Amino acid sequence: MKKIWPFLLLLLPVLLALGLPRLISGDAGGPILTVHCPDLVQGCQVEFGARRAEVKFLSAPTPLKRFDLVVKASDAGPVTADFAMQGMNMGPNHYVLQRIADGAWQGNILLPVCVSGVSNWTMTLELDGVKRQIPFVAVKQ
Repeated sequence: MKKIWPFLLLLLPVLLALGLPRLISGDAGGPILTVHCPDLVQGCQVEFGARRAEVKFLSAPTPLKRFDLVVKASDAGPVTADFAMQGMNMGPNHYVLQRIADGAWQGNILLPVCVSGVSNWTMTLELDGVKRQIPFVAVKQ
């Protein structure tokens, strides 16, 4: 047992270095909450911790056709959006939204098309370090 203590003492700083930044940022590796929005074109309110944001598509999401995503949250820091097809890797679809007005962020989104015809997507929004997943269905062409 005495031989294991030096190893554990060497391992402790490594574990702290790997885990401490995630604990400080509030992302302890737990699951990201999924929020259901019946119609993203109509928009919906999403809670990001203590902050509420309005999330809205300005037109129906269609693969290979650009549409705008608007997030309204007063005094919010940078907003990012990642889009992933459910059950299939479609590559990175990461967007950093641009501030368009006080408390409003906008991104011009382009989804890739899937040859299998699947159109179920999940948008992961990050606002002030808090992530929320919103599933949606893209309009088939």
